[in-house]
Amino acid sequence: MKIPLNILLVAEYFYANPDFVRLSEELARRNHNLSVATSLRTVDKSKRESGVEVFEIEPFVTIYRIPHTLSFPISKILKVANMQSVDVIHAVNDHSTNVACASLVSETIQTPFIYTIQGPGTRTGHPLVDTLVATYDLTFERWISRIARKVILLSKSLISTAEKLRIDKRKISVVPSGIDTAHFDPEHREIRTKRDQLLNEFNVDDKVVVGYAGRLDPHKGLTYLFSAVKALQEEHSNIVLLIAGDGAQRGDLETKAKNLKVKTVFAGWQHDLRPYYSLMDVFVLPSLFEGLSNVILEAMAMEIPVIATTVGGNPDVVSNGENGFLVPPRNVSKLAAALARLVEDRQMRMKMGKLNRLKVKEDFQWDTAVEKVEKVYRELA
Repeated sequence: MKIPLNILLVAEYFYANPDFVRLSEELARRNHNLSVATSLRTVDKSKRESGVEVFEIEPFVTIYRIPHTLSFPISKILKVANMQSVDVIHAVNDHSTNVACASLVSETIQTPFIYTIQGPGTRTGHPLVDTLVATYDLTFERWISRIARKVILLSKSLISTAEKLRIDKRKISVVPSGIDTAHFDPEHREIRTKRDQLLNEFNVDDKVVVGYAGRLDPHKGLTYLFSAVKALQEEHSNIVLLIAGDGAQRGDLETKAKNLKVKTVFAGWQHDLRPYYSLMDVFVLPSLFEGLSNVILEAMAMEIPVIATTVGGNPDVVSNGENGFLVPPRNVSKLAAALARLVEDRQMRMKMGKLNRLKVKEDFQWDTAVEKVEKVYRELA
């Protein structure tokens, strides 16, 4: 019988990171003792995961536009680590002072520190903010990476990011995200029932629905998606955009949809995205940069063909012309051309969708991802 571990997870906004939340839930189900140190947004205050104890870090300053916090919770994290007798501390690279403090605590108490890099450094387009992020990468990020006993990358494409941070290759483990394909199953009765309700609510029964799910932030490249759909509307008047998510850019996108006269349904943030995926005929992830996005795997598990940009881990999951299409970021004409092919060819959509679910089932199962992370913990603890 394997001995349960005492694990401390640290993030800036834990509940804004679905992978970290799911990891905590699954590790708790495997009888490990899970603690989380994180800042909480208003929307997070009432959330609690079964078997996971959450300790709130109060930030000194919150910059809502990014959003990022500034806090220096060394004493808080140290207190939690000692009180919980933690065997490992695991943090995610979200450019936060919470994580930097966690790495310092791990050094102080000589507890193994694990660092997950989910994607390249965020760029907002704001010169001052981007300069600060770049400075963080060159200083704190490198320092944290050196302290880490293991660095987990979500995709092979992030090895170049690790090289820029001068991370010792011997410390790197590539552990892709995983999906519970039993949960993300388009044949679920509850999903099909909700789908029928949404078809009537949104009036898209006879439309080709082009969808996106996730944060509404500039680096997701959604303005290019709107422009691509606009370019197709004259010949394909049956296209409707379905945007499931929320974020700082929502108001700007609503204005753009109105100005371009692009038929769009803004569904807002959804606790359960599965019925919304089931409405989509094509899923588009037009990101300017990315790690390995959870939503792309969820859409694939729901048998949807995917169009994604050639950034981050997207080429690890999408084979151009086979189970979807890859296009350069910011390239409206190529995005529109890929969309046109799928909008016009229902048989292609169905074929690619079937291949996508099969690929996720074979290569990106959630249980496999958790077992690999758990193995890293046990090796160090």
